[in-house]
Amino acid sequence: MPIFKIFITGFLFFWFGVICILGNIFFVPVLFFGLQKYKLIRNFCRFLVRNAWKFFIFCTDILGYARSNADILKTLGKNSEIIVCNHPSLLDIVFFLSFVKDSNCIVKGELAKNIFLSSAIKACGYILNTQNEECLEISCKALKEQESLIVFPEGSRTKDKIVFHKAASYIAIKSAKTLTPVFLHMNPKSLKKGVVWYDTPDITINYKFNILKSIDLDTFYPQKSAPIRARLLNAYLQEIYNEEFKNDR
Repeated sequence: MPIFKIFITGFLFFWFGVICILGNIFFVPVLFFGLQKYKLIRNFCRFLVRNAWKFFIFCTDILGYARSNADILKTLGKNSEIIVCNHPSLLDIVFFLSFVKDSNCIVKGELAKNIFLSSAIKACGYILNTQNEECLEISCKALKEQESLIVFPEGSRTKDKIVFHKAASYIAIKSAKTLTPVFLHMNPKSLKKGVVWYDTPDITINYKFNILKSIDLDTFYPQKSAPIRARLLNAYLQEIYNEEFKNDR
């Protein structure tokens, strides 16, 4: 692997940390004064995150680390829309939060202790995946308040196959109006779970987002009970993602 590629990757990790620390100059006072409880303030914090991370994505492009068609994600973010996606790499959520305006998202619970990201997560009102009823309730509340919600139903990054947890389907059936599946093609694979940061491809990584057909949840087996609808929805999502994953490989 060329030394310059490792250097670029290391610089981007460093630059991401710098961006997060600069953001904390604003986010920490917001949390200190409890201002994150106001929707206007939360949306402004999300505006800062969106533009800061969009600049980071721009840096990955000009340095030749990654290319993407992530600008198509601007079409997402309707009221009470749940957006689901497979999770092949570490940067997936960065792309979504950079282009989906004012969106909420479910993030890993341990990030609450991350010194770079915890302040931004709390100031923006992002939802911690604590794998309990509270996470489900907060997620449903966000959708009922007409926010859009980004979810990676796998929980962790994709390995050899896609396996969705039922929680996303349960949240969708209970509180969302629309579910929009997105499949992320990544070539070559990098930043997968368990892979060290410097094990990066020699060539530019290409991220291709494919927005699949949205599902109107009001017409999705409306005669069935909510638990059965959630199971049917999860099975349907698993089927279409397995097909996309097969083509991707």
